[in-house]
Amino acid sequence: MQPEDSFTPSRQDDWLAPLLQGWANSQQAVGLFDEQDRLQYANAVYREIFLGGQEGSFTLSELLRYGFEHRTGTVIECGDLEAFIADIYTRRRKIGPHQAFETDLMDGRWFFMNQTVLPNGWILIVGTDITALKHNEKTLRQAAETDPLTGLANRRQMFGLLDRALADMATEPFCLALVDIDRFKNINDRFGHPAGDAVLKQFADLMRHRLGNAGSFGRIGGEEFMLLLPGLDIGGAEGLLHRLSADIPPLPLGSGRSSIVYTASAGLTAASASDSAEAIVQRADQALYLAKAAGRDRAMTLTRETELADRIA
Repeated sequence: MQPEDSFTPSRQDDWLAPLLQGWANSQQAVGLFDEQDRLQYANAVYREIFLGGQEGSFTLSELLRYGFEHRTGTVIECGDLEAFIADIYTRRRKIGPHQAFETDLMDGRWFFMNQTVLPNGWILIVGTDITALKHNEKTLRQAAETDPLTGLANRRQMFGLLDRALADMATEPFCLALVDIDRFKNINDRFGHPAGDAVLKQFADLMRHRLGNAGSFGRIGGEEFMLLLPGLDIGGAEGLLHRLSADIPPLPLGSGRSSIVYTASAGLTAASASDSAEAIVQRADQALYLAKAAGRDRAMTLTRETELADRIA
């Protein structure tokens, strides 16, 4: 005897027609490929995503080529379509009967795809729109990497960028500077912490505007900032740093109160092939100390070569 909860339809249409109707009306993307990887069924959502609504029978490779040519379906970042297709076929039926993966689409949406290899070799793919979830993830990630006061990259993000810059240094050298607002404690003590926050925000906006796309600038703590300058040697970085920090406008307080006049100091260094993140930051910090000791409102440079020469001397 069969278990009471088993279901054996007397006719195929008893279950197939409602199933196909459910797929047709579903907001999920549903595709069914035969053992030769030819698309035998696709609901409207699936065809709209991968074929721009195009009707017809396509193999998986034909579907991917169509999408690549007509800029629909999955984003193929590598630029080598045939290599992308070959990679899919190496994994398609060999990882196991069930696979789950995310795919980003040419129209900006994201779908979570569930792939099931059926006993007869056919493959059922069901995709769910997760665009809102991905946007929420991006928002949370940006919040975790952004300084809430200034809107700049925070310490976590800047040190992540530094690690990547060191990893890429063989193809793109870079310089690093630590920038510090001079006598910031005096600003807080004299004018109050809200005014100090206003100074930080004004300085951040000024540097962001002047820097543009020439590098990355972030707040790493208190009144201290980090500046990453890719593709520049020391001479170029010194010139850019001077233009960035020169002529900082006073911060008006309004209501007849005097404006806050302030300056900034910086310590600059160039990355070396043997540098760790800790070593390059420490060298920039030493250069910043020299700038402060020399009277503030200036930038000082300390390279690994000058550091070694000083040690030998």
